[in-house]
Amino acid sequence: MHHPILELRGVSFTYGNGAVLRDVDLTVREGGFYGVVGPSGAGKTTLLRLMEGSLEPAAGTIERRAHGPDRLRLAVVPQLEAIDWNFPITVEEVVLLGTAGDGRRLPWASRDMREKARGVLDQLGIGELFGRHIRNLSGGQQQRTFIARALLRRPDLLILDEPTSGVDVGTRHDILHLLHELNHEGIAIVLTTHDLNAVAAHIPMLVCVNGRIVAEGTPEQVLTPIVLRDLYGAEMIVVNREGMILVGDAFGATVDPHERDEHASGTPAAHFGQVPAHEHGADADHVHEEAETGR
Repeated sequence: MHHPILELRGVSFTYGNGAVLRDVDLTVREGGFYGVVGPSGAGKTTLLRLMEGSLEPAAGTIERRAHGPDRLRLAVVPQLEAIDWNFPITVEEVVLLGTAGDGRRLPWASRDMREKARGVLDQLGIGELFGRHIRNLSGGQQQRTFIARALLRRPDLLILDEPTSGVDVGTRHDILHLLHELNHEGIAIVLTTHDLNAVAAHIPMLVCVNGRIVAEGTPEQVLTPIVLRDLYGAEMIVVNREGMILVGDAFGATVDPHERDEHASGTPAAHFGQVPAHEHGADADHVHEEAETGR
């Protein structure tokens, strides 16, 4: 479970005259779990599309391998924002779309394929939702539905574009735990995300991208102030407490002095988080509680 299944060597890609990615060298191995991080517009989604084959590189080579009699089985989970949630389709029908292009002669799914689809939905904990319209699902249920569609292809490599975008904290952890379990079953996983703290807690290998590979390694190796400054062009704070890594913005007050006497006269007190004591005339339409004054 360590052989390369996908390799990019010297890969570059351009949209028009602008280079999006330059000289990318990256290896995805059997059973690996990779998180791709970087700022918006850094080329993360483009990198995924190059991996799965919907884009061709302007330079360099991409090799996809499978160590066995079959070619590499690859499945993609798109961003939820790209889905038309008003399209009249049920959870089961979405999952069965994962069989498209499998060479079957009939346009409808067989009983065996429907049973497999139900089995995958049960595995992901949403089997009872098979007949529900996709727009009537929660964000986490929607994400699980499209992961189920991908799993029906029995992939060696699962590629997900921002699978935790737009969901709450609990759902985000549920999705990442689910992906961790699938990885334990031998499926290699590559996903993009903006959530550095989530990848630090759940994903063993990170790839930092900003038009190029800025860094690659474990969270301990790449989530450092120096690497993050190179990646995002901004100061960031990294706390490593007994192996738990937390990343946060370095607020202006942390980096530069933000003294009150350096502000222009007349700067509102609310700028400093204060509500000064004040009174209204007798005809005012509201009053302030005494406890609020001077906060």
